[in-house]
Amino acid sequence: MKLFLERLLYFWAGITVIGLGIAALYWAIKVVIYIAFISLFVAIAATAFYHFYWVQRDK
Repeated sequence: MKLFLERLLYFWAGITVIGLGIAALYWAIKVVIYIAFISLFVAIAATAFYHFYWVQRDK
């Protein structure tokens, strides 16, 4: 019985570590994509401001 409980503990720990790794990977990918989209919209706004206002203010 002790061997069974020991193996159960090892399997449970292994499955838990794998699950936490998958969750961390999913979270990291989600955060990177979220930040990338925010950066894209900030870059579009900055480029539009520069192109339509900042460059033409001297003319």
